[in-house]
Amino acid sequence: MTSNPDKLHSLRQGKATWQCTARRAPFWIMPKDRPPYRPFIILVIDQDSELIHKTDIQEGRPTPETVLEVLFKTMQGTLLNLGHRSRPARIFVDDAKLAQALTPRLAELGIRCDYRATLPQTNSALLELEEHATKRKPIPGLLSIPSVTIPLAAELYAAAADYYRQKPWRCMENWLPIEVRYPPDGRARYALVLGRGGEVYGLSLYESLEDVDIVLSSNSPDQPAKQISWLSLVLDKATGMSFADLDAIEQYGWPVAGENACPLVFKATPKSGWGELPSASELAWLAAALRVLPDFVTRHLRAERGMPRPAQATYSLPGVHGGQKIALRFPAEAQLTPLDDDTTGSSTADQEDDLEEFIQDWHGDEASHEIARQMGAFLFQFLDHLEASGLSRQTIRKHSSNCWCIGWLECGYGYHDSFTPAIFLGGPSYEYEFRRKVSDSKYALNSYRATWRKLERYVLSLGYEEEYEES
Repeated sequence: MTSNPDKLHSLRQGKATWQCTARRAPFWIMPKDRPPYRPFIILVIDQDSELIHKTDIQEGRPTPETVLEVLFKTMQGTLLNLGHRSRPARIFVDDAKLAQALTPRLAELGIRCDYRATLPQTNSALLELEEHATKRKPIPGLLSIPSVTIPLAAELYAAAADYYRQKPWRCMENWLPIEVRYPPDGRARYALVLGRGGEVYGLSLYESLEDVDIVLSSNSPDQPAKQISWLSLVLDKATGMSFADLDAIEQYGWPVAGENACPLVFKATPKSGWGELPSASELAWLAAALRVLPDFVTRHLRAERGMPRPAQATYSLPGVHGGQKIALRFPAEAQLTPLDDDTTGSSTADQEDDLEEFIQDWHGDEASHEIARQMGAFLFQFLDHLEASGLSRQTIRKHSSNCWCIGWLECGYGYHDSFTPAIFLGGPSYEYEFRRKVSDSKYALNSYRATWRKLERYVLSLGYEEEYEES
């Protein structure tokens, strides 16, 4: 201790009540030689006048002795405020353990110390400090949303952590919507799994397939927010989160899967742009979708190469959802055969090689299998040609998905007795079937057409034009 407690006895004691907190500061320190961190701030404020008596920044978590020293220095005043030297009658502290540690030492000075879970004046002062430090309005935390409970927020964080660990984006394109109904007989939303491009990871939910089209076809990142509404959870660094949520993570032990896996939740609307928090029911939607999408993508769709196979499944959700279920379907709004009551499904045996995996839904007997095998082998040859041309991995993945659709539709609707690459000339074909069976999204259809045109040019480059004209 640098302050002499004996000298404090000689100070007059007034009737003032102070508030004292020692918590994470509402700003970041960004050193060049190490990761960003939030320091701790010790704040002493007069409860009635809301005058801030003392602000002290500490790099590490302050000990009770450190807080006590700050309080002693506050009582002694400074050269600028010697007229305010005094002992308060009472001090409220918002940390129970800290209050317990300070109580006997303050009692020696005739000062009563009490624990209060919430210190409104202190909280207001910290919000003002945050706004001053960050040059923006403070971002509210999830627990500030009406009807959001601690268990619901905890489930959202747990589902987001599991989602990040399972990485569903490794086998799902970010332009293919999955229909989600929560509950199964309720309204549908359309989910895009974010992350295949390696830039943004998370999940977005849209009100309609038309809204998905607007997002995917927009040339400007800001344009969709001006026209539609959507919910999104992005997994990113902690520096993008609200300080209220960061404090809640520490207070309640909510799980985070990694330093780049902090869940940032937001709602975009035509009126508010990106600056609105979801409602409690919308948070439940996000939590439910995050909880089941990884299993649906990796086990039911099995979208490792090419277009994901059609599938649907219904899942039971954890207790916070009140025993509710959630239903998923791909392609969105496609007419599929109902599943058996065993909604967890059973995955088919792995095929011997990539080709068999690629074509396994294209054939029904030995003769059609041979045609499908030859067609798939040629499409693999075409994809190798595209890859050799220097296209990005993301572009190759889109062409691979479209090639799966082309082969599937040719095998299902082409009625071929044998295979020749010339069957791909004269396209794009089966657009009606693509809309009905795969997706009626304008973006998806345009992508399908673009792949078919590249495939046609490749077939022509191999000299099959004469064979096509003869047919």
